[in-house]
Amino acid sequence: MQRPKVIALSDYRRQRDGEALRQKLGQGAGTPHWFVLYWRYWAESLDRLDTYLKQFKELKMALDDLKIEAPASQPIVIATRTFAAPRALVWKVMTQREHVARWWGTDGQKAVITALDVRPGGKWRIESHAADGSVYIFIGEYREVNEPEKFVWTFGMENMFIGKVVVETHTFEEDGAVTHYKSVSNYDSIADRDGMVASGMEKGMRHGFAVMDQLLAELTQEA
Repeated sequence: MQRPKVIALSDYRRQRDGEALRQKLGQGAGTPHWFVLYWRYWAESLDRLDTYLKQFKELKMALDDLKIEAPASQPIVIATRTFAAPRALVWKVMTQREHVARWWGTDGQKAVITALDVRPGGKWRIESHAADGSVYIFIGEYREVNEPEKFVWTFGMENMFIGKVVVETHTFEEDGAVTHYKSVSNYDSIADRDGMVASGMEKGMRHGFAVMDQLLAELTQEA
C-alpha cells in the first residue's frame, strides 16, 4: 500500500492560506488582482532563495577539502585547498600583515609579524607565541611574486635547520566564485620532508585555513 504524502503543518497552512487568498482576491475570474501577482512573485522569490541557500550550504561544506600529499619518491609536500572567495581576496588574506597575523600558527598561538615584504627579494619573519611561553620564529625570503596568481618564497625557522632551505610555490586559480589554492614545498631530502610532516604541519594548516575561511567571509560581506 502506498503511504500517504505527509505535508508539514507550516507548509499546509501556507498552501491553505495562499489558496484562500487567491480565491478571495479573484484569481481565475479574469485578470488577477495586483496583490495576487505580488504574492506569486514573493513566493517564487522565497523558493529561489531557499534553493540558493541549500546550494550555498552544500558548497561551503564541500570546501573544507584540504589534501596533503607526500610522494614516496620525491622530497616534496603538495597541499591543495578550495576557498569560497575570489582569488584577489584569497591573495589579500595570504599576503597582508593584518590578515596573516590572524591565521598564522596553531590554535592558541599569537602571531607577531616583524617583516612581510611581498616582493622579489623581500624578507618575511613571523613570531608564533605559544600559551606556555614558547616562541617559534619563522623566516624566509620572497623569490617570485606575480599577484594574484603565484608567489614563491623560502621557508625556515630561526636558529633551526641551519643550512637547509625549503622552497615553497603557492598558486591561486580562480574558478567562478571559488579559488583553488595549491602549494608545493621542496625539501633538501626525503628525510627532511618526513620530519616536517611528522612535526604536525597538517594541524597548523587546517587551523590556519579555517581562520582564513572566516576572514574571507568577513571581507566578502564588506565588499
